[in-house]
Amino acid sequence: MASGFIRYRMKVCYTREMKEIDHRATSVYGISDALLMEDAGSSLYSLIVREFGCSGLRVGVVAGVGNNGGDALVAARRLYSCGAEVEVFIVGDPGKYPEPARRNYETVLKIGLPLFYIREPSELHELEVRIPKFDVLIVGLVGIGLKGEVRGVYRDVIEVLNRSGKKIVSVDIPSGIDGDNGKVCGVAVRSSYTVTFGLPKIGNILYPGYHYCGKLYVSTLSYPPDLLFSEEIKVELNTPIPLPERIKWGHKGTFGKLLAIGGARYYYGAPYYVSYSFLKAGGGYSRLAAPKSVIPYIAARCSEVVYIPLEETDEGSISLKNAEHVLSLIEKFDIDVVAIGSGASLNPETQEFIREVVRSVNKPVIIDGDGITAVSSKLEVVKSRKAPTVITPHLAEFVRLSGMGMTEVSEDPVGALRKVSAELDSYIVLKGAHSLIGYPNGYVFINMTGNPGMAKAGSGDVLTGTIAAMYGIGIRDLGGATRMGVLVHGLAGDIAAEKWGEDGVTPDSILSELPEAVRILRKNPELIVKKYMPEVI
Repeated sequence: MASGFIRYRMKVCYTREMKEIDHRATSVYGISDALLMEDAGSSLYSLIVREFGCSGLRVGVVAGVGNNGGDALVAARRLYSCGAEVEVFIVGDPGKYPEPARRNYETVLKIGLPLFYIREPSELHELEVRIPKFDVLIVGLVGIGLKGEVRGVYRDVIEVLNRSGKKIVSVDIPSGIDGDNGKVCGVAVRSSYTVTFGLPKIGNILYPGYHYCGKLYVSTLSYPPDLLFSEEIKVELNTPIPLPERIKWGHKGTFGKLLAIGGARYYYGAPYYVSYSFLKAGGGYSRLAAPKSVIPYIAARCSEVVYIPLEETDEGSISLKNAEHVLSLIEKFDIDVVAIGSGASLNPETQEFIREVVRSVNKPVIIDGDGITAVSSKLEVVKSRKAPTVITPHLAEFVRLSGMGMTEVSEDPVGALRKVSAELDSYIVLKGAHSLIGYPNGYVFINMTGNPGMAKAGSGDVLTGTIAAMYGIGIRDLGGATRMGVLVHGLAGDIAAEKWGEDGVTPDSILSELPEAVRILRKNPELIVKKYMPEVI
């Protein structure tokens, strides 16, 4: 294991899985709902004391009439007991409180906390006039049980809170965020902090929900680890895994041999980024097979890559007649991993060439760009492969690959990715903000590195080469190599953004920072955990 490497895993769950954890905690372990609510409110209390202090702190608690509101009421009681000035606003009919939230509501009544009721828009006035006095607001209007869009008085309250400019601590998930996909259901609370309970929900981690959370914390309450690390929960954060030692007596072949296949007339950048990023991320020997007319231009920019000129179509793309030659070279040079499709064009003959290579090569293959279009029209090309496959689509490419509608995918991106990864028996990277990595066995990893500045042409080609490099340097589990390729690629983009700002991030700047990103992963993975993973409190 690499020096300084730490083990860190965090599962992420659907709302239905969290409800099942609650049920098992009670039915199997005898942990009462009342205890869990007390734990939840106490974790909110602890965060606020840590961030803001307590004595004399002016706190507004905005609570709905469900268990999410009950958690907020526990925090109100605890803050009051330590000297904070607390006022509570109940949104909805308190007669609807379920147990154990009802008991906490009754306790708040008995201890004499100032209470205000907001049952309809005409009763918003007290909140609007009193909100300027508070140092911090605790908001537990509606939790993971949200169904449909936020409407009526709940929507009005959220809009008042968002206009206030106050620090807001959300209970479990920002009210108005769908817990299963991170979508805003009409309107949602813009939080400064969120304390989620048990496990992060998918909506806490995917955008825009992650943005609405502010700084995200996780409190495990009194849940036994067996529940939180159950193998039935198959979504996790993409956390560091150790890279194999770079042995002192290794040679270029020791650290992987890549054959990148792509490029066409007017598409010089994509194959360059794939082949060169492999070297920058640690790979040993990079070859690029491209149309013979474009190679001189790419070679003038990158002399470290070995070039294989290919016959061309009239459009300057790769001719189908190259297929047998390329397949023989893969065997001759004992290539470890093949990357195909970047900048290859949509020429029909080239598309058939891609399908033929993907179908026939008995090596791990990474399919990107125009290669995804090629296989999307004939999925049996991928399904029939014996060696492992990685596919790296953005959302529009994934829609073509899956045959699903855009809305269907956005409603459950994790489920959609899980389904297609299993059907194609492939590792699939659904690229975007917090990219998803799907495994054929149903596991999905959510990547936390990266930034909006990386959303530029060529960035995905750098990712392809980085994944290949992780495989080449010795992560011979292709799923692990894919995960670490996505992590390193995003980390390099973040390092570039720190230097140049997000607007100035380019594929070249990402490529330039790959060595530093790999160095951090090797030497100090704790920094990655600290910066990107929710803190457990």
